[in-house]
Amino acid sequence: MTTSPDHDTALPETTEVLIVGGGQSGLGMGYRLREAGVPFVIVDDRDRVGDVWRARWRSLVLFTPRRFSALPGLPLPDSAGYYPTKDEIADYLEAYAEKHALPVVAQTRVTAITRDGDGDGRGFVADTTRGTVHARAVVIATGPFQYPRVPRVAAGLHPEVVQVHSTAYEGPEDLPPGRIAVVGGGNSAAQLADELSATHEVTMIAPQKPWFIPERVLGATVYWPLKLFGILSSPADSRISEYIHSRGDGILGTQAKRAIRAGRLRLLTSRVVGAAGRELELQDGTRVEVDGVLWATGFRAHYPFVQVDGALTEHGAPRHDRGVSPVDSLYWIGLPWQRRLDSSIIHGIAADSRELAEVVQSRVRRSGRVEG
Repeated sequence: MTTSPDHDTALPETTEVLIVGGGQSGLGMGYRLREAGVPFVIVDDRDRVGDVWRARWRSLVLFTPRRFSALPGLPLPDSAGYYPTKDEIADYLEAYAEKHALPVVAQTRVTAITRDGDGDGRGFVADTTRGTVHARAVVIATGPFQYPRVPRVAAGLHPEVVQVHSTAYEGPEDLPPGRIAVVGGGNSAAQLADELSATHEVTMIAPQKPWFIPERVLGATVYWPLKLFGILSSPADSRISEYIHSRGDGILGTQAKRAIRAGRLRLLTSRVVGAAGRELELQDGTRVEVDGVLWATGFRAHYPFVQVDGALTEHGAPRHDRGVSPVDSLYWIGLPWQRRLDSSIIHGIAADSRELAEVVQSRVRRSGRVEG
């Protein structure tokens, strides 16, 4: 099988399980369902598997080492860097889909998922840009990064102030010379602030003091002791996970920290509460003059295609318990803190997909559709 647009998997009229999203979570889930003998199809709106990674900024590298950045059933090639680049991950995902012959229907966007009124009322109908699919179960694997979040106050900035969200950023040339504010306190904000500080006068504005985590401990990647002592696999409701969650996003690596200490990068710890002209106003009263702003402020949940009662909260976020929706036969994968601490990174997909596939397989078998 190939995942190129010219030789794409055909969209079936029916399937046992429909997986929406062909990124790492959807592919990992497909691998587990293939192991379990459960028929499925994956639909994705991109041209090629991995394109969601190819579209990110040029210098992006993962903050997890190669050993901790692979899906079940295929390690990353030795040719990949110790910290893989975004293009290495994109090519790896494409190779993964091909190696395991995962049925990916590319260039296909799901526009609506509803209950199947023509059947027993327990299945689903998915309307797509290529037609309609009836499925016994649906797994949403589009991830949490749905809709870029930009503060409303951004509208108060002068039109000449260039504003870019991290999803649209490609490189330093996207921002004008001069004073740049990078707003955000996570790994993306730190990586981009450090990169821009080589060519611009940069102020990083984080909502709280960044928690910089060293890449190596006693000469080994910090992920080895985290794995050895079971911290990576800590349940989301464990004390250690709740403590780490309360600390906010940890920033792996100290490049930005070194830039701050060297005076090359200015750090302010506050929230942006206003904007007017060429100034950002912070909660502590500080005003920051800017020629450009890079918003690394994350995303908000956006699942307008999920049109099933009880599937989403009043704010549009998934309702689930470890990926299992209160809606029968609807599931989620790839959400931060879904089951354990590492659910938000590629490493965690192996365990999350295995456990979720067991639930899906059990329910599908009870329906009498799959022979055990």
